[in-house]
Amino acid sequence: MVRVVLGIFFYVVALYPAELLEISAEKIYANQLKGETRITGSVEIQKQQDRLHADEVIIKTNAQRKPLKYTANGNVSFRVKLQDGRLMDGKAQTVIYDALKDEYLLLGKAYVKEEGKPNAIKGEEIMLNKTMGSASVVGSKKKPAKITFSLDEKK
Repeated sequence: MVRVVLGIFFYVVALYPAELLEISAEKIYANQLKGETRITGSVEIQKQQDRLHADEVIIKTNAQRKPLKYTANGNVSFRVKLQDGRLMDGKAQTVIYDALKDEYLLLGKAYVKEEGKPNAIKGEEIMLNKTMGSASVVGSKKKPAKITFSLDEKK
């Protein structure tokens, strides 16, 4: 049992050598050959100021063990810091993070709000690109996409 725990620990640490990534959950399973880490049960992940909470997170990596994609499912909530320093809080049923594009795709009852401002996006699908500082939203017939933002101009 100790070997399994240490093996998972060293595998997960090897995935993220440049930055400190903290993961806590009820269960963590890593398969180096498949390039997949499956984290389940009250998952909490923190990297610098970015945080993610979910029921399950699956991390896909390339042959060099660099993260390619994170998929979070169930009761997903998060906080990310954009390149310009703004903090965004969000939630959805599923969140997919593309590490290569630095882009989040939120699916199902998606909501993103800028901390300290009325700026918010709500819809069935939201795309948030941290590098570009851009967002897009798609609604449905029953619940259209909704964007709220302040018209205050800076002088």
